[in-house]
Amino acid sequence: MQEFGSVWTISKLNAVENYLHFYTNALKNQKYKLCYIDAFAGSGTIKIKSGDEIEGSAVRSLKYPFDKYHFLEADQHIIELLEKKISGMIDYKDVEFHNTDCNSFLLKIDKTDWLKDNWRGVVFLDPYAMDLEWECLNKISATKIFDVWYLFPFMAVNRNLPKNGKILPASRERLNRILGTMDWQNIIYLDSPQFSLFNEKIYQKENVDTIQNFILSRLKRTFPTVSEKAVLLKNERNSPQFLLCFAGSNPSGAARKLSLKAADYILTNMRDENGT
Repeated sequence: MQEFGSVWTISKLNAVENYLHFYTNALKNQKYKLCYIDAFAGSGTIKIKSGDEIEGSAVRSLKYPFDKYHFLEADQHIIELLEKKISGMIDYKDVEFHNTDCNSFLLKIDKTDWLKDNWRGVVFLDPYAMDLEWECLNKISATKIFDVWYLFPFMAVNRNLPKNGKILPASRERLNRILGTMDWQNIIYLDSPQFSLFNEKIYQKENVDTIQNFILSRLKRTFPTVSEKAVLLKNERNSPQFLLCFAGSNPSGAARKLSLKAADYILTNMRDENGT
């Protein structure tokens, strides 16, 4: 069992599950084969700060009629716990467990001709800290069949963005990978008219809204469909932790309209429930 999370953990899981319910119902009479990919599948059970135990995203996804499930988890012990938990819940021919880093799997996802083989699907990205490379999102988008729920690690990224703009080389490299560009510094930081005692230029970090808007702008450059209703999930001290985003890779106008309507509805309700 994994122990982490708080109120936002329940909110994100409910949002993704609500979408899986909508998605499988919307396509149940269609000719498509359906695939669900959980890139950070976990052990199947989560113990949150309140002490309550809840089902993780992988176990929840099994309630919905996908034709194939891919569960990815880098920790061998954790994925063994997941496999043990769901043993007997579903025909194993429909489930593949991958004891692997999510990047190594997702960077190859466009090698399969999902569109030609008549697949449609949903990917849930709930990375540990800054583990996910943006290039994985480019590869998912290239498939043209997957909808994506991405719990962007807002707090982890923000921690690597000091107010004075003096970013360590290792942090800069991580930020480039997770944001998929080197342009972020010109947007997230403003030049200050002030200079230090040593005549060094001082940078002023922009606010939370600017960082959030930058993340959404990156998604819009990657996917044809992106919800504007992304929700910034906060902890008990009102500190931003994660940004829950929705994006779709299917370029079809009808598919974009339908998926966006559902995602916007789910995210708007989240905002109302969390008072954001």
